[in-house]
Amino acid sequence: MKTYPINLDVAGKNCVVVGGGEVALRKIRGLLAAGAVVRVIAPEICADIEKLFERGEIFLTRENFSPDMLSDELILIAATDNPEVNRQAAQVAESKKILVNVVDGGGGNFFVPSQIQRGDLLLTISTGANSPAFSRFVRQMLEAELDENFGAGLRLIADKRQEVKRLLPNHTVRQNFWREVLTPEVWELLRSGQLDRLRQLLDNCRLVKNATES
Repeated sequence: MKTYPINLDVAGKNCVVVGGGEVALRKIRGLLAAGAVVRVIAPEICADIEKLFERGEIFLTRENFSPDMLSDELILIAATDNPEVNRQAAQVAESKKILVNVVDGGGGNFFVPSQIQRGDLLLTISTGANSPAFSRFVRQMLEAELDENFGAGLRLIADKRQEVKRLLPNHTVRQNFWREVLTPEVWELLRSGQLDRLRQLLDNCRLVKNATES
C-alpha cells in the first residue's frame, strides 16, 4: 500500500476512540501524549481507562456506538474487538470527513506507524500495512540504537540552528554548515553520550567561527 506520510497536529483537537479495552487504551494514551481532547465511546472499559476518566483526562460515553455520537472530530479510532462495530464507526466517520483508523486493518483511511520518541525526535516505521510485526521488529532494533542522548542532541542542534540563522543569513551557506557538521562522527558522539564534545564540534565549525570573527 502506498501512503502519504504526515505528522498531524492534534493538540486541542477533538478525537474519538471507540472501544474500551487494552488496544483502545494504547490509542488513547498516544492521543493524550500529543495533546488531543479524547472522548471514549464504549459500554465497558478496562480499569486503566476508568482511571483516566476519573482523573478527568478523557471524556466518556458509556454506551454502544451510534452514528449520532459524532460531530466535528478530527480523528476516530475504531478499537473494539467487534469488526462490525469497527466497520460501522469507520463508515460513519468517513461520511463526515473524519480521519479514521481501524485497529484490525479493516477499513479506515490512515494507520498509525510504529514509532520511536526521543524528546522532540520522532521516528516512524511503516510497512504499508503489509506486516505490523516487521514494523515492531525494526522499531525494537532501532530503540536499542537510539537512546535519550539523541533527544538531548536534537535540543543542542536546535539551539545552534538559531545562532546559525543569525550568523549565516545566506541559505546556501547554512546548508553547507550542516553538511559539514552532521557527519558520522556526530552519530558516534550521540551514541556514546558525548554531548559536551558535540557542543564543541558545533561551536568550532569553520563557517561559524569565520562569521563570528569577521
